[in-house]
Amino acid sequence: MPVGYVIRKAERFFLYRVLALKDSPHRIALGVAVGVFVCWTPTIPFQMILTVLISALLRANKTVGVPFVYISNPVTMGPIFYANFLVGKWIFGGRYKAPHFERVLSVTADTWWDTWWLRLEYWWSATLDVFWPLFLGSVLLAIPLAVASYFLTRRGVVAFRRRRAMKRRMLLAAAARQPDRQPATHKKTTHNQEA
Repeated sequence: MPVGYVIRKAERFFLYRVLALKDSPHRIALGVAVGVFVCWTPTIPFQMILTVLISALLRANKTVGVPFVYISNPVTMGPIFYANFLVGKWIFGGRYKAPHFERVLSVTADTWWDTWWLRLEYWWSATLDVFWPLFLGSVLLAIPLAVASYFLTRRGVVAFRRRRAMKRRMLLAAAARQPDRQPATHKKTTHNQEA
C-alpha cells in the first residue's frame, strides 16, 4: 500500500470523521484525547472498552476515540511499548531488575504439576519485572500526548467550523447577488438523414 494513499485516507478520516462531527469541540477533543491516552497504555485486549468507559465517565464523545486505539496495532505495538519501557526503566533507575524469561523454560521439578507451577511463578515474576517499567513509561508518555491531542483537536474543530461557516456565507452572498435566472431551455435538434 503506497504511503501517499495511507496519508490521504488518514486526512479524510480526520476531516470527515473527527472535525465534522456534530458535537461540541470540547467533547470531540476529549474523546480523541481519551483514545490517544488508552492506545499508549499496555491494555491491548481492552483498549476499545476502556476508551468507551473512560469517555462515558468524562462525558466525552465515545465514538471518536475508539479508532485512535488502532494506533497501537501489531505493527506499531513493538516500537511504542519499547519506547514506553525505556522511559519507565529510566525512571526506575537502578531499582529495575532485568527479567529472566529463560528460567521459565529451564526449570524442572519432581512432578509435572510442580514443574508447571514453578514455570508459572517464574513467568509471572519475569512479567511483573517488565510490566511496571512499561506501565509507568506508558502513562508518563500518554499524558502529554493526550493533552496535546486534546488542544490540537479542539483547535482543529473550531477552525474547521469557522472555515465551513465562512464558505457557506460566501456562497449565500454570491447567490443573493446574482439576478434571478430562468433555467436555460435546450431545444432538441434532430438530424434528418437521408438514405
